[in-house]
Amino acid sequence: MAKLINQTLKSCKDTDKYIFISDIHGNEETLKLIDQAREDFPNALLVTGGDYIDGRNNVKDVLDYLIRARDEGAIVLKGNHEQMLLNYAEHKEHQDGIWFYNSGADTLKQLFNEVVSPKVVQQSKYYKFLSELPIMYETPQFIFVHAGIHCDKNYDDPSNYATELNIARHQYTYDFFRIWARQDYWYNHRDEPVFAHNLTNKTIITGHTPTSAISGQYDDGRSVNASILNPVRTIQYDGEAARIFTDGGSHSDPKIYPHNDGNVVVLNSDGTIEHTYNYENTLKQ
Repeated sequence: MAKLINQTLKSCKDTDKYIFISDIHGNEETLKLIDQAREDFPNALLVTGGDYIDGRNNVKDVLDYLIRARDEGAIVLKGNHEQMLLNYAEHKEHQDGIWFYNSGADTLKQLFNEVVSPKVVQQSKYYKFLSELPIMYETPQFIFVHAGIHCDKNYDDPSNYATELNIARHQYTYDFFRIWARQDYWYNHRDEPVFAHNLTNKTIITGHTPTSAISGQYDDGRSVNASILNPVRTIQYDGEAARIFTDGGSHSDPKIYPHNDGNVVVLNSDGTIEHTYNYENTLKQ
């Protein structure tokens, strides 16, 4: 039985397999990949990692799909783009804010046929759905979260997230970090691209940043180079659980990158990757 604590949905047991997808960004092709994975692995638990809106042209279809999936037992998490929509609906952000800079107006037009007021958004099923989503899903072996956490033994202590952040004058609250963090999650220090160790004893799966941007060095000298593609990136030190980065780049311009359709990742209960579905790999092997 899962319990919601500090916007974390916690389960006392793992399933044999998980299907994870993050950063769909209104991409209808991603839904086809999810369907293929669910057909090939019908007993796997679907976990979605946020950022379903803002980007491609099928935001409404994506949200309707996820509402049905959650009703069928899927774990649907919130990302920073969903939080920006909620902020607009709750009068915490205006039309000259960061959400509209990130395609908020297009999302409103897709959902409501026009740029509607915050009041109209609040009265919709989409606001109700998104406002109910947890930020993180944690099991004995896994942490599923949109952007990241502090990779230490106190990762689930909100008081461990009280550092200033220079984005829109926010602070690194626990919730803010989990949906917005980038280098502060990847590295030991923001300005030194040396990958942090994972001291949580759990495999951590995230989206948020297209994996083409994930680069750096291990403290033993190994390096990971940037790529124009968006493969799944696994960062792991010997003797530690992995950190798996999955964002396949659906938020990129489809005219430039027409086949950045996301990475639907099938995970085994031990944290290993069973299979990945993307534009170049659509069938179980």
